[in-house]
Amino acid sequence: MGTLWGGTGRPPRGAPSRVASTCACTDRRTTLLCTRGPRGLSAPVLATGHATYWEGHMDKLVRSRLTRALWTVAAITLLAAPGGLAAQTGSVAGRVVDGGSGQPIPAAQVFVADLDIGVLTQQNGAYVLQNVPAGPRSVTVQRIGYRQVSQNVTVAAGQTAVLDFRITEEALALDEIIITGTPGGTQRRAIGNAVTSVDVSAATQAVAISGMQDLLAGRTPGLQFNVMNGTVGTGSPLRIRGVSSFNLGTNPIIIVDGVRVNNDASAGPTIGSGDEANTLDDFNPEDIESIEILKGPAAASLYGTEATAGVIQIITKKGREGAPEFNISIRQGQNFMIDPAGRLGTMYYCPTQPTPSSTIGVACTDRSQLAPYNMYEEGNKYIAAGYGNGGAWETPRIYSNGPTQSYNLDVRGGAQALRYFLSANWDDETGFVFYNTDKTFRLRGNVGVAFGDHVNLDVSTGYVDGMTTFGSATVSDGAEWQDLVWSNGFYLDRNNPFGTAGVCTGSGCAPNPRLGGFQEHVPSDIAEDVVATRHYQRFTGSATLNYSSGDFNLGGMTASVSQRVVTGLDQGWDTNRNLFYREDGIVPTWLVDYCASAERVALGRPATCAPASWSAVYTETVIGEMSYERPINSNLSFDYALTANLRPNDTFGFNTSVGAQYYRRVQDNFSNSGQGFASFTSSTINQIAQANISTGYSRVDNRSLGFYVQEEINFADRIFLTAAVRFDDNSTFGKSAPAQKYPKVAATWVVSDESFWSLEAVNSLRFRSAWGKAGRQPSAVAQYNVYAVVPGAGGASAIRAAAPGNTSVEPEISTELELGFDIALFDDRLSGEFTHYQRQNKQSLLGIANLSSTGFPGAVDTNIGQINNWGWEASLTARVYENDLISFDLDLGADHTDNEIKSLCSSSSGTEKCFSGSTSIRQGYPFPNRTNQDLVVNAAFDPALANCTTALYAAGTNCRWGQNAFGRLLYAYCDQGVTSAPGGLTDPNVNRYSRYPGGVLGQCGAPGFVDQNIYAGRGFATHTFSVSPRITMLDGELSVFAMAEGQYGRVGDDSGHLWGHNYRNSAVSRVQDDAAWVAGDIAMGTGCSFYNCLFDQDFWKIREVGVRYNLPESLIAVTGASRASLAFSARNVFTIWQAQKRIYGQVITDPEMGNPNSLSGGGNFYAQPPLSSVNLTLRVTF
Repeated sequence: MGTLWGGTGRPPRGAPSRVASTCACTDRRTTLLCTRGPRGLSAPVLATGHATYWEGHMDKLVRSRLTRALWTVAAITLLAAPGGLAAQTGSVAGRVVDGGSGQPIPAAQVFVADLDIGVLTQQNGAYVLQNVPAGPRSVTVQRIGYRQVSQNVTVAAGQTAVLDFRITEEALALDEIIITGTPGGTQRRAIGNAVTSVDVSAATQAVAISGMQDLLAGRTPGLQFNVMNGTVGTGSPLRIRGVSSFNLGTNPIIIVDGVRVNNDASAGPTIGSGDEANTLDDFNPEDIESIEILKGPAAASLYGTEATAGVIQIITKKGREGAPEFNISIRQGQNFMIDPAGRLGTMYYCPTQPTPSSTIGVACTDRSQLAPYNMYEEGNKYIAAGYGNGGAWETPRIYSNGPTQSYNLDVRGGAQALRYFLSANWDDETGFVFYNTDKTFRLRGNVGVAFGDHVNLDVSTGYVDGMTTFGSATVSDGAEWQDLVWSNGFYLDRNNPFGTAGVCTGSGCAPNPRLGGFQEHVPSDIAEDVVATRHYQRFTGSATLNYSSGDFNLGGMTASVSQRVVTGLDQGWDTNRNLFYREDGIVPTWLVDYCASAERVALGRPATCAPASWSAVYTETVIGEMSYERPINSNLSFDYALTANLRPNDTFGFNTSVGAQYYRRVQDNFSNSGQGFASFTSSTINQIAQANISTGYSRVDNRSLGFYVQEEINFADRIFLTAAVRFDDNSTFGKSAPAQKYPKVAATWVVSDESFWSLEAVNSLRFRSAWGKAGRQPSAVAQYNVYAVVPGAGGASAIRAAAPGNTSVEPEISTELELGFDIALFDDRLSGEFTHYQRQNKQSLLGIANLSSTGFPGAVDTNIGQINNWGWEASLTARVYENDLISFDLDLGADHTDNEIKSLCSSSSGTEKCFSGSTSIRQGYPFPNRTNQDLVVNAAFDPALANCTTALYAAGTNCRWGQNAFGRLLYAYCDQGVTSAPGGLTDPNVNRYSRYPGGVLGQCGAPGFVDQNIYAGRGFATHTFSVSPRITMLDGELSVFAMAEGQYGRVGDDSGHLWGHNYRNSAVSRVQDDAAWVAGDIAMGTGCSFYNCLFDQDFWKIREVGVRYNLPESLIAVTGASRASLAFSARNVFTIWQAQKRIYGQVITDPEMGNPNSLSGGGNFYAQPPLSSVNLTLRVTF
């Protein structure tokens, strides 16, 4: 006889303390175990002859020993006379499916309560109740996480009645067991902080998911993913509840089946802005059952140091009791860029300009004199005519549809003693340029073993092997998109034909046919001469051993003890390569053929137009360069937890937990880089002379050890009080820094379960609160003085001081208070959650200039800053309409986050130390932010302006600030800003404090006028909203769904089109007829000004849309399959609304496009426009 228990050590609400048989199975919404530990929800089945008896954790089926004895006698009688009884009984059979998705629900309990007959549904949702006495009966279906449903049926003797069920999820799922942030699994009702659960299985069934960004974006309030780069194989950093550190990033802890894994969001080779692959995308979404997300220190304090940014736990699929079930999915689709020509916009050149220089001011003084062009359309015409398309460019357009395909096979099943889940996956993605590909092979094997009634072991293993060839592969230049944005229409063959006298002479000869209007490279240069790849292999494995004593009597009280040990390894081996071939200088035959083409000659253009040689356009390809690195990341975890449960009576319960966690991360990196290939075909590092190769090596070993104790008090399963403290030490702490203590307290109250509750409209209401601390460790070398190796005398190696260390450096500490409530109304037709949080992030690390007398240059990492965060999160789910033909559901999500830099000083050491401030790190600013110089607020052309003098400035007389390219004089006034410094603009520490617009105006450039950095806006969205409607028809067989997301509050930096202005392909930069634009151009030169670069990034987008149809059983029966579905989905296909579409005539490519290596995402200098996709997915189950 075993005990049904959860992480709380007690039965779920309404369950008896004992069950009749030993059993286990997994559930995607909970993690419970019958007699074995927290890894399965049990519902015992005891079959005797023709009768099947069921005992479970349902209130109505609690029976006395006498009742059980009577049923045993009945069972013996039934065995003795099966023929007679069978004539008076019949059967009930059917399927149980999810009311929203139509997917079958396994392990649901189907029973006739008054007869005590019940079974569990199979993996295909089917069930059969045998030997049901004839007559009208009420059949009930129950499963944790779903609403109980009962239906009436009339059973005829000797016949089978068909009764199908469609059950819907519980709105709040308060009995769901949460394993993240708890010692051994706890019911949601007992947890005081917000925990978001993502049902990954449901998401992958509904829409094509190619990575974790697709999976999480828009589904979790408070979590932000932005689609910053459209290159296949790249990702974006993940941010939970905003930014809380100046320098330590935003990556949360990632845990897979209990083991911490590499969470690097900047892996891979350097491409443009930096390393842009996110290792979270290594995992196969098809293997994931669910994801649990803890969003802050109040929730994550049991994880200690590094938990400030939150915790994400990935729970992969496990085996289930039953016959093997095979699932096959095949996905075919296309990746593409929406409207490349429209995203690029119209550009201009001056057809009467006499020279190829970008210098202007000699022609085209009016916009009507300019000639428009679109370089994307011009480039496609070139390719169609053979220019750049002699085998070097494989597609008929610069951007084409890239095929995408995915094949997934898995099998799950098992018995009580052994359960398994096995899968294999192959993904092959091509981007909107043909050479950008990502191919990945994955394997997973999860096995669960039960050793008797009290011990079970779960082993989880996964392996990944992939290769990415990146688009936008250059290091110092952009790719195709940048050459389009920065194009120069003067060089178009239709404007100045290739080979025309005066154009193809001297310095103007090579660029004209060599680039044809592209700024720096023709598309074939990028495809032929530059390669950037990441070959990645990864193993992730864990073993979880659970022990449960079962309930026992302790001095008249019910007690139990459970223990859990988790150990595992996440090991990754990457090979990153940047290769620039050495160009041979030979003019390609396609250019010769293009020049001599009949179509071109018929237009009167020279038939001989190729230059004498084909010069290199990349500095790296003049002699050839290569970098090659082999990073190895190892993450080792050990986690032990013991929980003692004590229930003195039916009212009170006490759960005492203690635990220890050890974590070790080793980052080992070997690299070589060199210049000067031996030949034009060289492509490996050993084909560069050893003297021209630089070798690098680093090894970072980080270790963390923590212990914790927690006490949870339960009153009548309605009120829960929890207190915990963790003691933590980390190898990155300075030698003189103390170990850290991270306390936590939480309280919840399910007020709707109280006897006095009488609001029928509100069927469930829970209040919750939590307060806690967590940390974030400094860099691994912050405490050490760093030395660099340099050549010494006689060729020997020597060292020199490189950077100072801080032996007192401590982790950054975050303290958070979280308050919220969960509510369900109108019989769960409307439900929602709301959370408000306030966080203080103290001891933030900033660099303080080191005294030169120490001999170490640079800055010392010092705990001196403070950032305060605050915000709220809300979600609402509504069953708007439903009848027998159609149902309409709506999910709404919203969140708000903001912060402020509160301090840049600290006197904890007895002496005040302060950060001197930078353009963006100033007290009073939000962080990250955008600031800019020279906020011109008034400017005008005036031909009568005199040169500025001190007297004219003093008199306030307009005077000459500068002139445009045509010599038109102008004056300009700049805003000096309003400072929060105590002493105003004359405060000696004014640069430590914020400076907002709205200050004193002064003539730009006046004597004594100091150019100021003025606040321009936040570098993050303060408000995010999501809307997800879902329509279900044809008795659940057809579903239509969509998800839209909107973001507000962020100011962007379009540095790509900034250089379009700088290269003078916009109308305003050509004729320079706008005084404010010219004033900003004069002030900033080629830099970003308020007028040519910054923009409002608010937007609404359709993130995903799709339709899924469950194929009729009559159609799939011939294949032997039990079910099949066909789904069509599209992602990122439409921008509903965009707050700002142009910057002085230049089209803003996309409001999200940016630099994933920047906290603000600012600067899309190297980024490619976002990727869109459509997919068709077939799923078949056998």
